[in-house]
Amino acid sequence: MKERINWIDWGKALAVITVVFCHLPQSQEWFYYRYLQTCIISIFFFLSGYLKKDHGSDKENWKKYWNGLIIPYLLYNAIVYPYWFAKYYLQNGDMPDMFHALRPIFGALLFQHENAFCEPLDGPLWYLPAILAMHIIGDLCRKTKYHHIILISLCVLSYFVYAGNKFWNFLPNLSFIGLISRLPIYYIGYIMGQKKLFRDINHIRHFGFGLMLMLASIAFFHWHLQLFYAGAVSRFLSTDFLLHIALFYPVNICFMFGVLYFCKALNGIHSKIIVNLSIGTLVIIGLHIVLITIVNFALEHLLHIQGVICYQWYEALPVALLITAILYPVILWGKNHAPILLGKKRP
Repeated sequence: MKERINWIDWGKALAVITVVFCHLPQSQEWFYYRYLQTCIISIFFFLSGYLKKDHGSDKENWKKYWNGLIIPYLLYNAIVYPYWFAKYYLQNGDMPDMFHALRPIFGALLFQHENAFCEPLDGPLWYLPAILAMHIIGDLCRKTKYHHIILISLCVLSYFVYAGNKFWNFLPNLSFIGLISRLPIYYIGYIMGQKKLFRDINHIRHFGFGLMLMLASIAFFHWHLQLFYAGAVSRFLSTDFLLHIALFYPVNICFMFGVLYFCKALNGIHSKIIVNLSIGTLVIIGLHIVLITIVNFALEHLLHIQGVICYQWYEALPVALLITAILYPVILWGKNHAPILLGKKRP
């Protein structure tokens, strides 16, 4: 059995709880909410690159991708589809016609895309196709003599494509945006994993590093927002716009390493719950949107809230923990009876 890395389990567990927290309805004007929405997914991309093995045949790699990414993506979309039907019926008082019934299917097949003919089915799963694309790019590049030169060139190109998409919005697809915006972060993780870096543990020093990097990330994000509100998107080649885009990476990289250094500071604390949340990341990502809708509906009726519920952070946090706790038994069941839910072939 492969030995688990405790600080990575902490990182994945905290990240997936934060994803649930960020998908609860909160005001887009709150600084912490926009900050976490911008940064949290970077942890998954970094760790995907960090844990990427630089060996193995194409057949072995595709078996991993099939079991760990492709089947879970298709499976969770299929599980959520009846929920989409029920939600449509409750909102419209009637069953959808063929056109509307096919829209979420097309949306899922187009990686949770949305336009006049399709809509997302299980939106949070967008990151699985993005990670798959990065793995494939890495596999293709390592077959060449100029492995890292090509990957670095693609990372630089992705920066300009991301800037162009931010300005012109020519493909507002979350998987595509994730690919072009997080490829450099995946590559950083990949390099550090191959070079066996970022493995030492020093609890006090790493806590200090984590604190400094988080403060730097928050400062960079504040600057990032100030540029945006100052009209940095008015001209593509303006210094303000390019700086606004360039700050995206310091914000995310400082946040990512800050959180992971905090997780290294927690490395001495071993918890079965944390390990299971890390193992069951796909369960939480794939199913939490359904539970959020149910919990919101229940609270709106129990508390007689008019309109759509909007949480304060101190309300959203216990709700996120509640949803995670409800899904925890599904993770345990999946470990013993349905490992495919966890992205694994066998227990």
